[in-house]
Amino acid sequence: MASIEQDKLRLLKGAVQDNVDLLCGIRTHTRRRHSKITRSWIWSPLLLAVLAFFWQPAPVISTKAVAKPQDSKANLKEAPALAQSAAAEVPAPATPLQPLDRSVIPLGIKRIVIDAGHGGKQPGAISESGVSEKDITLDIALRLHRLLENAPFEVLMTRHDDRTMMLDKRVAFANSNRADLFISIHINWTEPREIRPLETYFVGPSEDPATMKLASLENRESGYSLSEYRRVLEKIYIDASLAKNIHAELYQSLKAVNPVLDNRGVRTAPFLVLVGTEMPAILVEVSTLSNEEEVELLIDPDYREKIALAVSRGINSYANALTRSAEKGG
Repeated sequence: MASIEQDKLRLLKGAVQDNVDLLCGIRTHTRRRHSKITRSWIWSPLLLAVLAFFWQPAPVISTKAVAKPQDSKANLKEAPALAQSAAAEVPAPATPLQPLDRSVIPLGIKRIVIDAGHGGKQPGAISESGVSEKDITLDIALRLHRLLENAPFEVLMTRHDDRTMMLDKRVAFANSNRADLFISIHINWTEPREIRPLETYFVGPSEDPATMKLASLENRESGYSLSEYRRVLEKIYIDASLAKNIHAELYQSLKAVNPVLDNRGVRTAPFLVLVGTEMPAILVEVSTLSNEEEVELLIDPDYREKIALAVSRGINSYANALTRSAEKGG
């Protein structure tokens, strides 16, 4: 910067000296007066232009290198790597993610659907004495509906009479009515026949051959096509607490009058009527028609009333637990 200023001053001095010499020449050589005056008029504008140019501030020259086109491409290539390194610097959660506490989102039961298994041209299991599963399940379902009439939620039934109803229609009924619970009632048939099982299912996989055989028998009336199979499997909703509440009530109630009852507990199975529903759903095998002593109990109205009463208590217990959880969360 200093050398530039010095060059400006040197040129300026030279220009001024030339002008002075020119003026002095005009005074000493009077005979050339006319020609010298003419030269002064020529050089004066030039001198002013030089002065104006050299008195302008010197431009600031940047020492930063100008990016070349290939540098921009290199920056683009480096951008993903920079983003990854920035993401890697984000600290991981100190603790693993935990399941959502149900009390955070208050939930209640507004509507339940009771499903009486089989019906119409689909009798289900039939005892040697001719008792049909479809008749027993409908009677228990109607009793359960009556017992829940004063409950703080609406109760719907997939069927009120002896009619054929495919599994997909039962599922569609529950889903279209936006049910909060789905209870499907069935009567089993087991081998060996001496067994008198009580078991409750919610949806899920199973490796038990007997369970898979039972599921395949129940799923024969599905009504689903192959194109719907994947959509059905994607709607699995697992809720074991509902199954546990109802099963516990059933076993405690029925064991008093049926001490040899075989408690098989709560299990998972891929019943399509449970897979397709979009709410907590269970299937209860409340008895068996392969054992004639069980059949004698099932044709007794009091025993069927006990079954319906136990299921209603299990439903109310589950609903009350949800209410308490909601109040605690609020």
